[in-house]
Amino acid sequence: MQPELTDTQTLLLETVSKFLANEVPLERVRALEASGEMDTQTWDALREQGWLALPFGEALGGGGGSWVDAGCLLEAVSRRAVPLPLLEAWVAGRALEAAGDPDGLVPGLLAGRALPVPALFEAKQRFDETTLVVSDGRLDGTKAFVDYGGCASHHLVSAREPGGPALFLVEVTGATVRCEPLQSIGRTPLVAAHYRGAPARRIGGEAELTALRLSGQALAAVQCVAAMQEALDQTLAYARVREQFGRPIGSFQAVRHHAANMAIEIARARWLVYEALASIDSGGAQVETIALAKASASLAVPKVTMLAHQIYGGNGVIEENDLYFHTLRGKEASLAWGTADECLDLVANEIDQKVDWL
Repeated sequence: MQPELTDTQTLLLETVSKFLANEVPLERVRALEASGEMDTQTWDALREQGWLALPFGEALGGGGGSWVDAGCLLEAVSRRAVPLPLLEAWVAGRALEAAGDPDGLVPGLLAGRALPVPALFEAKQRFDETTLVVSDGRLDGTKAFVDYGGCASHHLVSAREPGGPALFLVEVTGATVRCEPLQSIGRTPLVAAHYRGAPARRIGGEAELTALRLSGQALAAVQCVAAMQEALDQTLAYARVREQFGRPIGSFQAVRHHAANMAIEIARARWLVYEALASIDSGGAQVETIALAKASASLAVPKVTMLAHQIYGGNGVIEENDLYFHTLRGKEASLAWGTADECLDLVANEIDQKVDWL
């Protein structure tokens, strides 16, 4: 892809950002963090505006947009730190769409009647390993970390069958699914999902599971970029007005070097991330391409946010300052869908393969 977004994509990012800045006060975000809930008010607004439908096919009532388009929207939402399951609903919904959406959950999602989210990650397991087993159409076991799992109507669960790992649709009901609330680094809704004889319908095989993981990994990298960009923007604004020795600290060379290093880290990660999304859109996505983008973003987040805190000084560590949103959300996104080390392991698996550069 071209390293720059199109005018339409840039306008989308800017429009959604302005809408959220006007409609989502950060005090509400703080209250939602304390209650462990998603922002249903903003969720309904995104749905009514048609933005939630962006990456789905028009046949299901969607906007027919690309993953790059969706990445722009997700970046805007993530920069406002709004606790919303956009990533989760989109990757689960696209997996259901690819499977023919037998239960009509994508139109239900767009109408506000359903919320499917992926349930993939198990305790002490790599993000891409699965041990749960579906037997006779029933699922038993625990998925240790399910983002927005307690808010969802359905879980799209990775589990094993005789032919290998696959995707199964499980309706969240009190009788067979128990959601145990957990605390997350980013203070977003998180549960451990316990399945006890839950009816599980097969949605796709290993290829479909891999496609879901790739899209989730790429979008988690977008969340990393969003946290870094917002941290930089807030830090630059602060450096222009905070004075020391009679002048703004932004005029000092050391502070400028920090800001320049932050910008370089963001630019590198952003290009790789949107290139990864474009490769999914073109059908040419490779596991190592997505993993490299996620590794780059995951490694950059702590560097950028810690430099932001250095420039802010003591003012940056109080929660009355909005910087903490992006430090915490960025750290959470850096670990989600594969840590930097896990992603680099995937890249290393392909490093000895011949590449035709011409």
